Amino acid sequence: MTASQTKIIFTATFLLLFFLTSFGWATDISALVSKRVSQDGKTLDLSGLNIGASGAKQLAKMDLLAGITALHLQGNNIRARGMKALAKSPHLAGLKHIDLWGNLIGDLGLKAISESPYLQQLETIKLWKNEISDDSIELMVVSGNFTHLKILMLNDNLITPAGGAMLASTSLFPQLLTLNLFRNDIGDGGALAFASSKNFSSLELLYLGENKITDQGAVTLIESQYFPRLKVLDLAMNPLGEATMMAAFKVNNKGKLQIVYR
Repeated sequence: MTASQTKIIFTATFLLLFFLTSFGWATDISALVSKRVSQDGKTLDLSGLNIGASGAKQLAKMDLLAGITALHLQGNNIRARGMKALAKSPHLAGLKHIDLWGNLIGDLGLKAISESPYLQQLETIKLWKNEISDDSIELMVVSGNFTHLKILMLNDNLITPAGGAMLASTSLFPQLLTLNLFRNDIGDGGALAFASSKNFSSLELLYLGENKITDQGAVTLIESQYFPRLKVLDLAMNPLGEATMMAAFKVNNKGKLQIVYR
């Protein structure tokens, strides 16, 4: 078999798998899953395999998940249906870290996570590019499932000033160290809500870049006294002016907190 023939067969196989998973037709993923488990049995990395909702449903039933503490599912197109199946799996009761980047789980998917009786030990949840709006943020901030959370990544979603204010008002993330809201739409309303919140005394990294925050919200955040452990405040790619530059310059010179504003 020539190299070109091998390449054609490989490409055709990949396209067939993509086609099947995209349209929800079941492809047995058990062999694939068994190859992707770490040697200690605690990490399962299925990144970029496009297992789809049907694959997520199969995964939810696997006993192998019982020992998993870190699950990487970025780029798998599992959507809300797949997330609902995983959220109902008792095998995930020990899960601490989940990466769902680019799975389009939407509000229904985050709702499933927030209401799951099996996802109450999460320390890291990465939800980049999942079409999450204020509707599911409202459910998230009253859920008891996130009291152990240390890293929350919500960048590239649909969160508005109202959603930002809801996040700022919750006291249910007492251990949160990193909050990433880059490229949402929280504006000055959300920024001012965070600046006046007393709920993030443990926070070390706060990313609010590209959120339509102006000098009003930025300066108030920079001057807030409610982030005693904050190390980085990222405000890049917002429409900021001289007032922010001056406030950031004063803080950066002290060396305890880094303000990124351009």
